[in-house]
Amino acid sequence: MSITTRAALKAQFKTGAIPTSQDFFNLIDSTLVRRDDAFFGKWAAGICYYEGDVVIYNNALYTCVPAGDKPCGCEGKEGEVKADKGKGHCSVDNPEIDCTNWKMLDIDASDEDWEIIRNEDKVPIIMYAKVFGKIGMGTEDPKARVHIHVEELNSDFLFSPDNAQSPEFVIQHSGDGTKLLSEKLADNKAVFTTNTEGFLFTTTVPPVPSDGEENTPKEIVPVKPVFITTPDAGAAVGIGTTAPEAGVDIQNQASARLLLNPVQAVVPQAVWIHKAEFSQQSHLSVTLDDHVSSFTTNAPDGFYFRKGLDETRNYLKNIAQPASETLVSIKQDGRVGIGTETPVTNVEITKANSAGAFLMCLDNTNPAFSIINNRPNNEKRNYLLLGADNDWGAFLTDASKGFVFKKGREYGNGNELEINQGEDLVTISAEGKTIIGGITPTGFDLNVKGKARAFGLYLDTDVRKVNNPTKLGNVIDKVRKLNPVTFTFNQQKANCPGGEAQIGFLPHQVEEFFPELVNTDNDGTQTLAYANMVAVLTKAIQEQQETIAALQKRLDALEGK
Repeated sequence: MSITTRAALKAQFKTGAIPTSQDFFNLIDSTLVRRDDAFFGKWAAGICYYEGDVVIYNNALYTCVPAGDKPCGCEGKEGEVKADKGKGHCSVDNPEIDCTNWKMLDIDASDEDWEIIRNEDKVPIIMYAKVFGKIGMGTEDPKARVHIHVEELNSDFLFSPDNAQSPEFVIQHSGDGTKLLSEKLADNKAVFTTNTEGFLFTTTVPPVPSDGEENTPKEIVPVKPVFITTPDAGAAVGIGTTAPEAGVDIQNQASARLLLNPVQAVVPQAVWIHKAEFSQQSHLSVTLDDHVSSFTTNAPDGFYFRKGLDETRNYLKNIAQPASETLVSIKQDGRVGIGTETPVTNVEITKANSAGAFLMCLDNTNPAFSIINNRPNNEKRNYLLLGADNDWGAFLTDASKGFVFKKGREYGNGNELEINQGEDLVTISAEGKTIIGGITPTGFDLNVKGKARAFGLYLDTDVRKVNNPTKLGNVIDKVRKLNPVTFTFNQQKANCPGGEAQIGFLPHQVEEFFPELVNTDNDGTQTLAYANMVAVLTKAIQEQQETIAALQKRLDALEGK
């Protein structure tokens, strides 16, 4: 049993601290068995009792009256000096047997607050309280089952107040208006109620003065307090601060702060604040309204969206420097990097050690989209640029062979991502030579594998563009030796209908007589300049006409005309 004197109890409850469960345990024991009031409940052997102490034994009250013939009531040697009655009596025998040191207590029950039950011999055997349920300490008008009033602190402690509907404990302080704290169990909940500024939880406990020590208030330094308050804007919880500015305001670190639903917010909002050197502050705000979720920051580098590489169990161990990979970055000037933290254009899509990158630029005079190809050795790159100015749509590349347009294979199996597949349709070489149909001759500026159709074809032989024009010699004899033929094209090689009959010349037969009309490629393919044969045929007709004119003249002479 923990028995505390009045002075110790007062000192314990004068500090302003919220009593602990152990404090209440000591308080309850001490209110029932107080050294100052000399009531010790049931008699127990081996306890040292003093004169005037009261116990209950066998349904009767007894008071201690030490005989004084022994130093402390225990067995001693005869002839020893009698003990001082101020000393205790070590009770061994119960009060009914030890009549020398105990006598039955005579209580006046005339106030009718107590009832005494007597046996047949009119001997009182038990007394019980007729008026019960309230204990007042420091007050004559208790307002609770246990009501403790501490005058020095203007405070009251009420265990189960009169109007309580459930288990409840109330602390009241009378000063500039009565402030109270109520703790109770109701509706299967622990309910805390106060009319103060809020609830403050700290990790420090105020020191309790020892017996006789002056109860001087000592400064309490809170360590990372938790404060719950109810301002006009609604409930607020401060962690690390007693002045929360949001529904939850966390300031555990000097450089970090988190506000969930700030006081002035009109929509759901969370704000992160970082305090750097020289009082520089960066913030991130996440807001959700009925139209959009928005992210706002003044951080110099903008936004980074990163992929964590640490396993969950290791993340908190490395939370200061977690392993991560930046997936998307958004800079303060609006540049977006996918796979990079340092985009060089409005949008840059790349990947470390990857095949290339995509660049989209709107900052220059004209908009442009560029595809970058990293060579295997990363020493030289080439690009494909698509853009437009006020007059032209531009398509540029510095690739060594120029442009190629292909017919891709069926969608799927990676074909939609693989550029080295399909059939060449149009090729424009770096020198500007155009190939249609996939053939690869290099001797012409335009190559067409298949039929070409036009409503007019003009060869530019302007006199200003030719040198040494010379009259064509006699060709009639050579023309007579040409071998016009009919034929059909090999469809696979010529990309022309295989069944259509054609009329023309075989270039190797023409080459013998008119080599100027035949071109031979590096692969041995021969082609014929059919349009230029017009000049040859024209010359042949002219020669023929001269012959006809001469014969006509001779005929006219013979006929005497």
